[in-house]
Amino acid sequence: MTEAREFTFQDYLGIASRRKWLIVGCILLSLTIALALCLILPRSYISSTLIIVESQKVPEDYVKGVVTGTVEDRLEMIQQMLRSRTLLTRVIEMFNLYEEDRGKGLEHRIGRMRKNIAIDKTKNNQAFTLSFEHEIPITAQKVTATLADILIKENLSTREQLVEGANEFLASELTGAKQELEAREKAISEFKRAYMGELPQQMEANLRTLDRLQVEGFTQNETLSSLNARLGVIEKAIKEYEITGTPSMELPASTRKTGHRLSRLTELERKLATLSMTYKPNYPDIVQLKEEIAGLKAEPPANDDELTDDLLGQERKSVGPRPADPYLRELNRQRGEVKVEIASVKERLSRLSGQIKDYEGRVERAPTREQKLMVLVRDYENMQKNYQALLEKKLNARIAENLERRQKGEQFRVIDPANTPEKPEKPNKPLILLGGLLIGCGLGFGMAVLLEQIAKSFNHPEEAEIFLGLPLLAAIPSFQTAFAHSSKFLPLTTEGPPSSPPVRSKGLLQYRGKGPNQEARPENGRAVQRGFSPELNLVAKWRPMSVVAEQFRVAATKLTLMSAEREHTVVVVTSAVMGEGKSSTAANLGYVLAQDLGKATLLMDCDFKRPVLHAYAGAEPEPGLAKVLHKDHPLEDCLQKLGDLPLWILPAGSTARRPVELSKMNQLSAILSTLRSRFDYIIMDAPPILPLADMNVLASMADIMALVVRAGTTGRDVVKNALKALRIPNQAGIVLTGLQADWTPYYMQQEYYLGSDAEKHL
Repeated sequence: MTEAREFTFQDYLGIASRRKWLIVGCILLSLTIALALCLILPRSYISSTLIIVESQKVPEDYVKGVVTGTVEDRLEMIQQMLRSRTLLTRVIEMFNLYEEDRGKGLEHRIGRMRKNIAIDKTKNNQAFTLSFEHEIPITAQKVTATLADILIKENLSTREQLVEGANEFLASELTGAKQELEAREKAISEFKRAYMGELPQQMEANLRTLDRLQVEGFTQNETLSSLNARLGVIEKAIKEYEITGTPSMELPASTRKTGHRLSRLTELERKLATLSMTYKPNYPDIVQLKEEIAGLKAEPPANDDELTDDLLGQERKSVGPRPADPYLRELNRQRGEVKVEIASVKERLSRLSGQIKDYEGRVERAPTREQKLMVLVRDYENMQKNYQALLEKKLNARIAENLERRQKGEQFRVIDPANTPEKPEKPNKPLILLGGLLIGCGLGFGMAVLLEQIAKSFNHPEEAEIFLGLPLLAAIPSFQTAFAHSSKFLPLTTEGPPSSPPVRSKGLLQYRGKGPNQEARPENGRAVQRGFSPELNLVAKWRPMSVVAEQFRVAATKLTLMSAEREHTVVVVTSAVMGEGKSSTAANLGYVLAQDLGKATLLMDCDFKRPVLHAYAGAEPEPGLAKVLHKDHPLEDCLQKLGDLPLWILPAGSTARRPVELSKMNQLSAILSTLRSRFDYIIMDAPPILPLADMNVLASMADIMALVVRAGTTGRDVVKNALKALRIPNQAGIVLTGLQADWTPYYMQQEYYLGSDAEKHL
């Protein structure tokens, strides 16, 4: 779908100039209709009254009103009340309004009255105007006064009802809120009793207890390991002694002598390790244990221990241990004590494990209990806030009810009574005529813009870019703009036969044209003067200071930017249909590339059906490309250099006797490969896309395609269909030709470029 082009101010001026009679006709028609309305519409009178909104007598700091809202909200409520069916029916029957419409039913009369009632607020939002429109002035005044009186009474009644209803509603809500608040309190109390010990407030105490139990369990495990190791040593010593009769050397000396002091020392050291993991070194119990341990370590062996050593020495000399051996008895006693201690430690570990699991379960369940408790507490707090808010509102509503009953609240009071109108308000003739004028202008100009939008041809460069989706290389004005102001400076043509070819010289300035009685037409413009030669289409040469030549320079510059990454570029110039100006575009592009940009350029005429490029360039028509394709002449003999510029031309040649078949077109690829390395740019003047098939072959050989479109002539669908039938190269652009003066911005018009010394360049 085609996007709408954004018009500039200059575009709108051009549209108004071209469609001026359409705009004038719409204005006259609208003014005629407006004048007829002024004569036909019935007269009506408007009566109005000013009503002020008085604030409540008691300051709101003491009593806050129950009926709240802005003035706009109150006006909306008043409008709905004044337009109610019951009120309007009563007023219509009271004053017998719209008797002429009685046959149309009551609904129609109510609808008319609704349209005739208006409420407008003042600037300070503290008052509003109530007005009523009617054909009879006195009736308008009476109805307005009645409506104001009804409005004031209804406002008082409505406010009292609102306050009473609010008071009753708040009382019922307060009772329900109190019951819910008590239920929440009971639920929280039951929850705390049910999950005592798992509440979030007890988390810290549970963690401390769990740490203490884990430390004690670690100590008991170490004690158990030590006792098991000692038991193993004692049992091994017993076995060795029973077999060999020799005391085991693995037992400490103190163990061989006595086990009581060692057992006591081991127990004290275990307690010291347990307390050291929980308390600091200066803790009293730790200090006492250290002193007791030091005393036991410093205590000398007992006398009976020495006796035991003597007995053991004598028993070593005997054959085997005796049943009443003191050393064996001591080992058995120590083994029994160690087993008792191991059983005690295991029992303590079992009890500690159960306690640890219990406290771990409490800690794990604490987040769940906390979440449930938070929900209960949050609901309780919300209910408590809701209850307090309802209680405050209930007290305020009771005070507001007393305020409204004593008529100390906000009220409506009439400041300016309803007047009896003397002049009709409608119809407003100046406003109607002004509206007719504005509507006529808008309608006429809108239709003119719409006609420009739905035009079937391209009138602006932006339209071509948007519709075709290709970038614009240049917008070429009509060639007539280049020759219109200085025709006296054109080169004179010489008389000669109509078919005489142009005469080539070192440059492009000497030509022999047509006879004086023949009229030549520049391809991209209209006929400008009798005796014009086809060479005048080379505007870039004849009018270098013109806007036409400047636009060709713009196109050439864009081509160089598009081909910046290539050393040699082939550009094919074509159009959707013939007569678009493609040959003159190709000739001017080639001249600008050679003259202004200094590029080695070759003009190649590939339009065998209508070859005119040689005539525009002032070159010989033969030999040409057709001879090369038929292999009648070598390529080098067909190339013609044009003047002193780095510009050459390869004309199409004559195809009257031997037409160039489509199969021959494929040989152009080899020719282009030969020529590409010799020239910076090869400009191919190709045949139109429609209805010939040659263009698809030529497009596949080119790097860039320049599509020439004539403004205001070529249909959009024609160009679109032509592009669909063509395999477009990766790079392509549009050259819009034949732009008329009223479609051309001022900076692109010839007067902008012509200066005091411009003609000496022509």
